[in-house]
Amino acid sequence: MNTHLKLIAGIIAVFCTAVVSMPALAVDLTATEITSANGRVEVKKTADPLFKKLHSNLKLAGTLKRLDGGDKVRTYEKSSAEMALKETCVLAVKEQSIFEVPQILGQEAIRQLTAQQGTILFKVVSGSNFQVQTADVIAGVKGTLFEVDIVDNFVSMLETPALQIGTVAAGATNINVYKGEVELTHKETGQKRSLKAGEGLAALSSPLMKLDKIFSDGFTPLRKFNPASMLTQNFGSGLTSLLNVDASLAGLTSLQGLGNFNNSLGANRLSGMFGGVSDKIQKLVGGFESGRGYIEGAKELSEAFGPGYKADFSKFSQETRGFMVTDSRYKEVYLGNKAFAACKAGAGSRSAKLEPNAEGLQLTEGNAMFRVCRFKNADTDIEFLASHYLNGNQLVTTVNVIKGELYGRIPGSLEHFRIPAGARSFVYGTDTGSGNWMQASEGSLEDSLNDYSFGVASKLAEEKSRHDQQSTQKKKAVGEKVLNKIKIKKFW
Repeated sequence: MNTHLKLIAGIIAVFCTAVVSMPALAVDLTATEITSANGRVEVKKTADPLFKKLHSNLKLAGTLKRLDGGDKVRTYEKSSAEMALKETCVLAVKEQSIFEVPQILGQEAIRQLTAQQGTILFKVVSGSNFQVQTADVIAGVKGTLFEVDIVDNFVSMLETPALQIGTVAAGATNINVYKGEVELTHKETGQKRSLKAGEGLAALSSPLMKLDKIFSDGFTPLRKFNPASMLTQNFGSGLTSLLNVDASLAGLTSLQGLGNFNNSLGANRLSGMFGGVSDKIQKLVGGFESGRGYIEGAKELSEAFGPGYKADFSKFSQETRGFMVTDSRYKEVYLGNKAFAACKAGAGSRSAKLEPNAEGLQLTEGNAMFRVCRFKNADTDIEFLASHYLNGNQLVTTVNVIKGELYGRIPGSLEHFRIPAGARSFVYGTDTGSGNWMQASEGSLEDSLNDYSFGVASKLAEEKSRHDQQSTQKKKAVGEKVLNKIKIKKFW
């Protein structure tokens, strides 16, 4: 190597060493903001009608990374975020989480973060009057390191910017305390629990409370664990250092960020919350886990005649990437969980953008129309029509329930409500942050929606017809065989 190349190599080596040894920036708790974003993270400002994607390079994120009370943060699959809540706490947010930033109305005011779904780790400043609220529980914190893991009690089949449309399910909120103390109040029963370091339990929704009388107060039995081991298992070894970080404001301010952590929610979260209870209850919870509130109870015919028809949905490929639809024709897609949607652009949009998520389908751009159905074998148990459009500062989602029982929820909120019968429009005001039901205007749902017939419905009907014919022939053959035996016995 000549002298010139050696000089360049030396400069590069010195530069790389300097970069590696550069200390990470300390956490800034003078403001509420997102301090790190990996993958797809979105923010909905209170004045904006839609969630907006946050640039992963926060230097290019502008004011979107700075958060105010009422703003909502959302992480998608294989994504995560880290944020600081002014003078209160540092958060590690896993994938598929949605929460609302608390309103801070003064130094002594209660800072209440509202979380809809997902998993969040909190490192809270000692003495903060801080609460976390989910659909199941309110957690009051006393200077602590703790985790909230929420299995949503609502399954969204279709989501527009104004409304999530879906069904209710069994849900729960699991709390693990790694350091400090958390006071819990169950939102339905009013019962209270106190958790200390190395203790955890789950607050249950109504369907799970009915599994056994031991859950009548709304909580699972107390679990005990090793804080360092559990923290490593759930978030990775990199975050165990938080156990040694002083919970004072100065202690958290000196924290050099949270770094990389395990952002995966993992599988069987609901079942895992029932660790230590009987096998019988574990199996029942497993049914809720696999079906998310939709458990098929088709009965089998006798062994001699073979099983009844059972549709095979494994042959359908679920959408995994975002796609565009036009106003010229419907695109039929499989949403998973035995549900399908036919969709196209509408109400003045030449095209619309749609994103599949863990549960269903999300409209992210433009106006669109939908026909959605969920199957139980060859028949449907849920079917509805929907459309969405923007009218000034109003987001209008029209729904007509054809079959089944549907519920709605504003994205990011905790409360769901029954969707009324008939063609009704949910009108959400972006200026007020609230919505209400109104009579649907003429033409909100195109005639083509009523006329649309799912191709998958025809295929399932044909398969069932063939199965029934084969079953009838088998029954006839078995019947003739039995009859012949009777005749022979009688003859002899």
